[in-house]
Amino acid sequence: MELHTRLFVISGLLALLGAAVLHLLTLLGLGGLWSALVHLMLFGWVSMLIYGVSYHTMPVFSSRSFPWPGMIVVHWAVYSAGLLVAIAGLLTGSDRTGAVGMVLELAGSLLFLVNTIALFVFGVQRGQRLPAGAEQRSIDRLATQATKLASLCMPLSLGLLAAAEAGWISGAWTLAAEHLTLLGWIMLMVVGVACHVLPRWTGRKLRGPAWLRAQLACHIGAMTMMVPALGFGWAVPFAAGGVLMALALALFGWTIWPALAATRQRAAIVFVDERKI
Repeated sequence: MELHTRLFVISGLLALLGAAVLHLLTLLGLGGLWSALVHLMLFGWVSMLIYGVSYHTMPVFSSRSFPWPGMIVVHWAVYSAGLLVAIAGLLTGSDRTGAVGMVLELAGSLLFLVNTIALFVFGVQRGQRLPAGAEQRSIDRLATQATKLASLCMPLSLGLLAAAEAGWISGAWTLAAEHLTLLGWIMLMVVGVACHVLPRWTGRKLRGPAWLRAQLACHIGAMTMMVPALGFGWAVPFAAGGVLMALALALFGWTIWPALAATRQRAAIVFVDERKI
């Protein structure tokens, strides 16, 4: 495991520990911690792990090496500093400090975009790409589109949060930004990574690319409806977007189920064999 991957994974684990402490203090009756707790979970624990996994797996599936690995460490340093400053601002109630921290997080997320683009544009080819049939190659292209869109959702979300923290926008835009983080950054990254790795881990195909294409269309359409609807307080478009998102998640489960079912069958066979022994 590369140094930069370890840095992100360790930082994510520390963020999880910090969030657990804040949750415990909240349960003990200490108020004013919820915003910091949510931010630390979404942008600390979950996002750090996504960054680490992405930096670890992208070279494998692209068969390329990052041209400037030092920039990944810069990304970690800038993003980690932003996370610490943002949490300090949220805990102390300092809107200016929180906004500064979120701007630093935004800068870190943009560095992630730069590093990802650099990998595919300037990365040196190393060996052969992982073997895949024509259908899986189509799924890989769609999965890559999902991860690219996820990478765009992260800076958009942090930009909204920074603007809300600075007082430039009002209303429920903080909640809208958190939905964009969960449904855009996190869920689209899960969709993209799962469709890349599950067929190769299990040796079983997913359902055809048409199902994944439909899932992404529903997913993106739902986010386009839900995020602005939350910010502007539009109840009906938000409800319609929620129904469309439920359909998108159902399509995602249907798409990957053949690989998951294969895993369950293997686990059952091993369990029976162990009992026989």
